[in-house]
Amino acid sequence: MTTLERALAKALTEIVIGLDLSADDAIAPEAAMEVLQPVIDLLHDLPKQNRQALAELINQCAQEETDPERHLTAWEAPETLGHLA
Repeated sequence: MTTLERALAKALTEIVIGLDLSADDAIAPEAAMEVLQPVIDLLHDLPKQNRQALAELINQCAQEETDPERHLTAWEAPETLGHLA
């Protein structure tokens, strides 16, 4: 994967972590899904090989997380994004 692809995967992971770990009174779960749904739809249209590659990149990002809660949320990101793999 290119540096750009890795950076975009990391950015997407950070967005998922931020939305998932935000307090419900800060960002309502429904609002978080409104933000993520167009992304999920876009990713779902990718070929399976590309979705798997993105899931692998996100899992690499998860492995780099030292905070247990962020690690778990990042690890679950491919599922949050509509079962990328």
